[in-house]
Amino acid sequence: MPIDSVRPDPAALRDALRVLAVRIGLREGFEDPGAQPLVLVAQMLRVMEVLLREKERLSLALDNRHDGLWDWDLRNGHYFLSEQWKRGLGYRARSLGDTREAWEALIHPEDIAMVRERIERHLAAETEDFEFEYRLRAGNGDWRWIVTHGRVVARSPDGKPARLVGTHRNVTERKGWELEILRAKETAESASRAKSDFLANMSHEIRTPMNAIIGMAELTLDTQLDGEQRGYLQTVKTSAESLLAIINDILDFSKIEAGKMDLEDIEFSLPAVLSDTFKALALRAHQKGLELIYGMSPETPELLRGDPNRLRQVLINLLGNAIKFTEQGEVEMSVHLTADEGPRARLQFDIRDTGIGIPRGKQGEVFGAFSQADTSTTRRYGGTGLGLAICRRLVELMRGRIWVVSEPGMGSVFSFTVEVGVVRRHLREEQAPARFAGLRALVIDDNLSSAQALRRDLGELGFQVETAPSGEAAMAMLRDAVSADEPFDIMLVDANMEEPAGFALPAYFHDEGASCDRIVMMMTSDRQRTDVARCQHYGVRANVVKPVSSSDLYDAVRLALLSVPEELDDPLGIIDIDEDLLHEQGRVPRQKPRSVLLVEDNPVNQTVASKILQRAGYEVVMASDGQEAIEWFEKRRFDLILMDVQMPVMGGLEATRAIRAREARRSWAMSGRWEVTPIVAMTAHVMRGDRERCLEAGMDDYVAKPIKPTDLFAAIDRVMRRQEAVSQDLSRMAQEATTGEPSTGMSGEIEPLADLSQARALLEGDEDSLHALIGVFLEDCPRQMGLLQQAIEREDSRTLGTIAHSLKSSVAVFGAASVAEQAYAVESAVRHGEPAVAFAGVPDLLQALTALCDYLRAQLPA
Repeated sequence: MPIDSVRPDPAALRDALRVLAVRIGLREGFEDPGAQPLVLVAQMLRVMEVLLREKERLSLALDNRHDGLWDWDLRNGHYFLSEQWKRGLGYRARSLGDTREAWEALIHPEDIAMVRERIERHLAAETEDFEFEYRLRAGNGDWRWIVTHGRVVARSPDGKPARLVGTHRNVTERKGWELEILRAKETAESASRAKSDFLANMSHEIRTPMNAIIGMAELTLDTQLDGEQRGYLQTVKTSAESLLAIINDILDFSKIEAGKMDLEDIEFSLPAVLSDTFKALALRAHQKGLELIYGMSPETPELLRGDPNRLRQVLINLLGNAIKFTEQGEVEMSVHLTADEGPRARLQFDIRDTGIGIPRGKQGEVFGAFSQADTSTTRRYGGTGLGLAICRRLVELMRGRIWVVSEPGMGSVFSFTVEVGVVRRHLREEQAPARFAGLRALVIDDNLSSAQALRRDLGELGFQVETAPSGEAAMAMLRDAVSADEPFDIMLVDANMEEPAGFALPAYFHDEGASCDRIVMMMTSDRQRTDVARCQHYGVRANVVKPVSSSDLYDAVRLALLSVPEELDDPLGIIDIDEDLLHEQGRVPRQKPRSVLLVEDNPVNQTVASKILQRAGYEVVMASDGQEAIEWFEKRRFDLILMDVQMPVMGGLEATRAIRAREARRSWAMSGRWEVTPIVAMTAHVMRGDRERCLEAGMDDYVAKPIKPTDLFAAIDRVMRRQEAVSQDLSRMAQEATTGEPSTGMSGEIEPLADLSQARALLEGDEDSLHALIGVFLEDCPRQMGLLQQAIEREDSRTLGTIAHSLKSSVAVFGAASVAEQAYAVESAVRHGEPAVAFAGVPDLLQALTALCDYLRAQLPA
């Protein structure tokens, strides 16, 4: 039929073309109402050409992305899936039905519920679109990972979904990569855990024999030896300490590299950290004839929150290097505040020495692993080259940076910054400036830096200070002061200066019959023993060991200006008897524990520790494991237990828990009051959390191996102080109970501390459960009381508030309203930022808890 004979309806054709044009975005040439049929047909062909081209582009795009197009008509259930996608899964075009059921039949049984749930949620208009991953069976029977994405594109007149369109994507290859990555991650984490365990075990296994070597060498050096033998043993001890330092560096570096180096976040005193650090290094510096100096700027906050151990580690490393590479002169450290943002602050530490210096070309390398300034330095001074690398990592963990400024032959200045929390600006409100105001002090020191530091610290105490660089200058200033009738109230003298300074000054006054009470001798640690004897001979009451901290200086000045207690003469109005100070000066010896149970499985360590204790006057009983310790504990009472943590048969933590449980039964049965034996943990482990685990098990303190006598005796002194305080409280409360002093009701009878009807109602009248609950409380309460004491000693208000909150809940179970109110008062004071009020309320809380324990113990069946 000739085309001219075709007579379509122009209007209908035009409408159809307009719809198609709108669908594909063609909007030109279809609005002419006078267009003839042939023109309309030509335009239709053009539309068809555009449609075919767009379809081809869509197919290419889908094929290139390995995607499949699907179209689901909800009105008739027809499910269209592109043929390319079917072939990609290994199916013929007609072998896979075009229904939802045919598609769902291929989905993995474990995934089908999830797939349906996601689609139903979208159909219910809960999501804008949907996407999910699932497994689909391919034509060869293998499972493929598929991602399906889709959304509703058409709805019926009543708003119900009518049509869904979307894509399928095969992500099997990507999923395989993810699984490989996951397996690699799990393998790496397993290896990291194994490495961490290895480090912990190596730490214990290596440090234990090193402890024996160092300990036995120290013990032997205290015996009668000739010069040759002493030299050999000193070499053994020095080499062992060097080897232990290398081991520590390697273990720390390994932990940092493994990402296992975590920082603590606890409260600590910055002056105490600095003082302890310098005292630990003083002997090494003084043996080389070096002057050690340190100071804090007045605006530096003192009570901080952070990791004191890691800060101390950085300081010891930098100061140790400064001492090692300095042959003469001085090592000085200063601390100042660089940024203050209320609860957070940034501190800068500067360590200056007068040593060999570092060439500029080498300064950037010294913070790398296994690097030092040059190989000759390594041969001369030794070391692993890891110290500064560890310092850099630790400083970075503390959100700071580290750098060096140095010139060869001119010394070095190592500086680093750290970010810390600020708990309190000053540890105590000093009254010293008002009490010492107007007093005159003379500092006699030939080291300019040291003299300036002492001038600064004494000035902050309120003194008018003058300095003398030599004995001759000092004698002239003393004569001038007498002539002007303005004598000095106190003198601080460097003990190592040559005559007429040093000990020549107190010797002169002593020979002239004058008192030397107002002289403070500043000694070095390497000559401390002989210098103390000389102080006593000349009647010098006060002495300090360099480097001098501000607190040491304050105590020494107070003691020098303190008259003898029997002759309370106070012309200056500054006498303040301080029993703790007298204890520290050795005037009033503290009561030592008489018997010690030493629990240690290593025979060499047994010998070392027992010799150290016996030489200090202790009676030592030995146990080789935790089980044997329990047996000894059942036989007799000890004043102190030193407990190794890692032992065969039964470890130290398990043994401590068993001992604490036995104490609960034995104490109440024998005396009606709680009697606790102090337990100090000994361990070679250095992993984070070991100290907390020891304390949670019921131990009172912690000392790390290799054990140093000073650290051991310091731990013993701490626990005995706490024990004395608790014993005094218990004795006072027992006396009050005996004399009937506690509050009474109208009838004159003692008012009950608890109302057990609440606990009985809670337990539905089960008396056995009530007695068991009381037993649990009686077993745990002494530990909580000990933690309260420790929180006070450490001025740890946060821990104090936490324990008080826990105790408040515990005592409330027994209806102990008054005790709960006291615990709440402590907790509330902490929460409102009043730590002093909280600390003041603890003694009353301890008294109330002990009385409550007495009451609850009486409720148990005989």
